[in-house]
Amino acid sequence: MMEAKLTGSLHRLFLWFLLMNIFITITRTRAQSSSLNYVGDDCQNSTQQSLTTGFKTNLNSLLSWLSSDGATSKGYNYTTVGTATRDVIYGFYNCRGDVTGTFCQFCLSTAAADIPQHCPNRSSAVIWYNYCIFRYSNHAFYGNLTTTPSWQVLGTKNTTNSTQELQKAETYMQILIKNATAESNYLLYAVGEFNAGGSLGKRYGLVQCTRDLTSDKCRQCLNAMLDQVPKCCASKVGWQVGSPSCLTRYDDYMFYKIQGSSPLPSSAKNSSSKTKTLIIIIVSVFVPVILLISGIYFIWRKNQSNNDALLCESAPISINYNSQEGQGESQGDDSLNADLPTVPLIWIRQSTNNFSDSCKLGEGGFGPVYK
Repeated sequence: MMEAKLTGSLHRLFLWFLLMNIFITITRTRAQSSSLNYVGDDCQNSTQQSLTTGFKTNLNSLLSWLSSDGATSKGYNYTTVGTATRDVIYGFYNCRGDVTGTFCQFCLSTAAADIPQHCPNRSSAVIWYNYCIFRYSNHAFYGNLTTTPSWQVLGTKNTTNSTQELQKAETYMQILIKNATAESNYLLYAVGEFNAGGSLGKRYGLVQCTRDLTSDKCRQCLNAMLDQVPKCCASKVGWQVGSPSCLTRYDDYMFYKIQGSSPLPSSAKNSSSKTKTLIIIIVSVFVPVILLISGIYFIWRKNQSNNDALLCESAPISINYNSQEGQGESQGDDSLNADLPTVPLIWIRQSTNNFSDSCKLGEGGFGPVYK
């Protein structure tokens, strides 16, 4: 019985270990497909300077707050650390409208770790990722419209008809700007797709402002970014133009998250095929291994049962008496039943294979019955 329990426990432990490995593999693959990309930074054109001990302490407190706050703030928050005019520091972050919770927190934790490396010994700095922006300064900036410095990220594909593409893009992005700056849109965020017509096919757009702006300031910022597109990006199918206060993005694949869908992939176009490939790999590798191990286990159990059965069948069941022992024992047992001899326990254990379940016939009113 103990052997059977031990074998069952080992079997369950192995299956648990195998399932955990499969889960970790899937989790790592999804994390890689939802990759966080560093876009750029700006240190307010300031040079490195000797920061006071108080300012450094406040900055560390701000970065610690940034790493933990993103999971509960719904993607946006600001704070002030310190009271002394000289050492006070203002911090602000904004995750993209389709990114909240743990993924937003992951982006912000990365920002907190990276910004001291990208902007060392700076009293003001901004850092951008594809999913979030973080900004701090020794001067209050909350609610101020900031369009400089701006940055551009261009796609690799060249458009076949730049004039038509640009005209279609500007028209549709203006629709998104209108949606993002509606009074009821507290996220200051809008996404959508449209058919560019002809050989161009579907296109996807995103616009967003940081949530410290009013709708009017957001509209000004987004229009300022869109005005840069003809100069920087007209020949490309995909582009991003942004500033500390807003972002515009346009491409030929769905790079944003649809409401209610799974976490953002880095390339929605390739996500489906990657998922299918992953499933095929898992099935083709792990299923045969599970079947092989299960087969070996059941064959071992069957052989073990057969061995137990053979022991039961081959165990000696005849009793050879020593006449003197028999006489002595019978004298002591006459009061019980003179017709039944006393059988030593060691013989009973031998003939039942130490009371093995494989030798057990059943249960009766007086307990188990063995071969």
